[in-house]
Amino acid sequence: MQRATALAIAVALAAGSSGCVTSAAVWKRDTGVSMPLLLGAIAADFAVTSVVASQVQDFTLGASLGTGLAVTAVDFGVGCLIGACRSLRL
Repeated sequence: MQRATALAIAVALAAGSSGCVTSAAVWKRDTGVSMPLLLGAIAADFAVTSVVASQVQDFTLGASLGTGLAVTAVDFGVGCLIGACRSLRL
């Protein structure tokens, strides 16, 4: 039960502090997100989420990286739905 609570807290903190791809898509809605900005947003999102997840007690390196990857994938999907992936020609 403690692990589930810790995971829920980590996801909530990461969702509140990251979202770089979605933010870039909203910010550059008219002109589109360039490839370097998209890659930077993905890297920043992954880094912030992984660091936040690593602060959760008893999280291993793998758990922190997995949480970072999962949250970044969701953010990337939402960002693509609102237009961040135009530079990828998707």
